[in-house]
Amino acid sequence: MNLKRASIPGLLVLIVALISFSCTPKHGGNSDSDNTRPSVSQKPCADFCQHLRTLGCKEGQPLADGTSCEKFCIDTQEAGLNLNIPCILQTQSCGELQRCNR
Repeated sequence: MNLKRASIPGLLVLIVALISFSCTPKHGGNSDSDNTRPSVSQKPCADFCQHLRTLGCKEGQPLADGTSCEKFCIDTQEAGLNLNIPCILQTQSCGELQRCNR
């Protein structure tokens, strides 16, 4: 377990906290072209991850298994979990990320 804990960036801790406080149902789409349409989460996730990297936050870095921040963000959002991206984009330091968990 220590290896797992040491290898998972703080992004997972942030996600767990966000899940605890900010779960929202996945929006439904009835379009048959959902598989070919670009994800609505791609742009916000790109901005989210770039902001985290610009601040120097470890949450913007790839996970230990190589999963990029963007892929993790998109997968999480598409699973119906709210990462509170607008709040994160307003932070000015990594220490402020916790305020977005409320």
